[in-house]
Amino acid sequence: MANSGPQQSYRHSNIMTGPNDGVIVDLSKYAQQLTNYEDISHLLTEEEERKIVDYVKSMVDMSYNKISKRYDHWKEADRAHDVYVPPEATTYREKAVIADTRAIADTVLTYMMAALSGRNPMFQLEGLNRNSRQSAMILERVLHQQMRRTAGEARIAQMLLDSIRYGFAPTKIVWDAKSNQNQIINFDPRRVFPDPRVNWGDWDNMQYIVFSDYCSYNTLLYSGLYPKLKKFPALRHKMSPPRNSWNAHHWHKEEGRGLSIDPASPHQRERSDHAYFTLGDARIVDETWVRMSGHEIGVPSIEQIFFVITILDENVVIRFQLNPYGQQFPVAIGGLYQDTHKTYGQSLYDLLLPMHDIATYLLRSRIDNVQAALNNLIFVDPTQVSVPDLIDRNPWGVVRTLPGTKPGDGVFIAQVPDVTRGHFNDIAAMSDLKQRVSAASDAQQGMPTADGIRTATEIQRLTQLGSQRLGVISRIMSATTIRPMVRMMTNNIQDALTMEGSIKVDPDNMPTQLSSVVDDGYLDYDVAKDLQGDIDYLVIDGTLPLEPTRNAETWMNMLQIMDKTGLNMEYNSGKIAEEAIRAMGITDMDRFRISQDELKAKGPSPSQQLALMEKMRGASVQPQGDIQNEVQKGNLIPMRQGAQR
Repeated sequence: MANSGPQQSYRHSNIMTGPNDGVIVDLSKYAQQLTNYEDISHLLTEEEERKIVDYVKSMVDMSYNKISKRYDHWKEADRAHDVYVPPEATTYREKAVIADTRAIADTVLTYMMAALSGRNPMFQLEGLNRNSRQSAMILERVLHQQMRRTAGEARIAQMLLDSIRYGFAPTKIVWDAKSNQNQIINFDPRRVFPDPRVNWGDWDNMQYIVFSDYCSYNTLLYSGLYPKLKKFPALRHKMSPPRNSWNAHHWHKEEGRGLSIDPASPHQRERSDHAYFTLGDARIVDETWVRMSGHEIGVPSIEQIFFVITILDENVVIRFQLNPYGQQFPVAIGGLYQDTHKTYGQSLYDLLLPMHDIATYLLRSRIDNVQAALNNLIFVDPTQVSVPDLIDRNPWGVVRTLPGTKPGDGVFIAQVPDVTRGHFNDIAAMSDLKQRVSAASDAQQGMPTADGIRTATEIQRLTQLGSQRLGVISRIMSATTIRPMVRMMTNNIQDALTMEGSIKVDPDNMPTQLSSVVDDGYLDYDVAKDLQGDIDYLVIDGTLPLEPTRNAETWMNMLQIMDKTGLNMEYNSGKIAEEAIRAMGITDMDRFRISQDELKAKGPSPSQQLALMEKMRGASVQPQGDIQNEVQKGNLIPMRQGAQR
């Protein structure tokens, strides 16, 4: 009886709130259209549309209030990365910026790019069961073909750059139905607003993520994603521009030498110069991927449901339908350092900027000292020297003295001491600290070491140790960012049931499992039967070189071992030698190969005949070293001694 009071109070409060408590917008009358994956944006009433827009704004504001705290840090990272100084800096000393921070960032980017995308095929897949093995081999080559078509290397490089510079690299992975291939879309972190109520890496528990973008009306129309634009042509013009723009849509990025321009700025000059037409300003588009409960849309029988909602100009819903990618958001978020106890990831520039600022200060103070020495203070007695001659120098540099004054009297030039002579040593120490933090040493950057002469073995060992540090970061990023990205692209391909195509397969670099389906160097596939299966991304180890089979030295050592052990009689040494040549970077071996027709027509060349003779000679003549060993053992007798006997 003691516990009945709180329970009765809780039940009573539910009754008092009414059946519509927690309902954002009642969409029960559109349930059939939604389950058919139809866009219902054109069916919404004005009141329903207003509620949906307000709901999206609430999500954007919640995320913006949290992530905007990172904007100042990102601005400093942009300046350091671009070696940029704001134009309001007037004095010469403020124009100086330490540039080795950019070199360190580029070195880390180069390593990560080589480790994560330096394979062929780019992403290695594995079948999780026996029936999926062949499908995985075909699918990884299809995915590699799509990456080449869409410049996937550039998209991944941008994602890695954002991870290094901002620690936050939101990347959309969508399916282009027109070209039947995946599209990787990079977004400015300032225009992406994830759910701030989850920690870093816990993306599956996000309730929403919003992508804010600016584009022309024609771009929206031609995309084919917004049928409402065709049904209501008046949307070409802004119906009622918002009086108070959302805070998240404000411009938070520096133009920086004109490299970045605010797309939302109105083009007033264009309107005044042209009397017949205008191209129109950029339109604000907020694409929201959200997970809602059934009771929030008036359908309590559904536990959860995923939607994609697109808002135009902060007041019009132009897309509202079920998430076409199932119960997941089509986004992979990259970050250089993985820390699940933080809300947002830490970037490389977060670590380097304190030392970058100190080194920049030391450089600027050095410039100040040099300027003071070049522009020394001059103390003048106006009763002995013509001061105007010192202020306005004549072409000959003549300074007149007053009558009766000896030349040099009345003028005293102050000597400025050099107090910044050791600043370059301090700057070098800051550079060494930045290299230690980032693992981007001089050897990693391809620069000679500054601390004396080292042996090749020592340099190689230090480089490998530095690569292991970067390799750990690469491996974690491969597991936390590249793996979900590849999973999404793989699922998109498998879901395209009408997709067919053909890929070229190198016969000399082809798995034996694919030999039965390759015809004349090409593999024809049908998604419905050839690419289905349980397939996952194979996480890389992250270290360089990428793998032993990509290292020419591995194949050369293999040939030496086979020659010493006699295994060259059991294996095809020629094929192994060809793999060694391919590992050196020579991929097109067929153009050097002598065809059978040419061999029959011309016969062996002189060099080939000599090689055959040497091979036959080597079959019957033992090496000189082996002969000497046999003589010492007494098994062989020199010919001269045998003749004397």
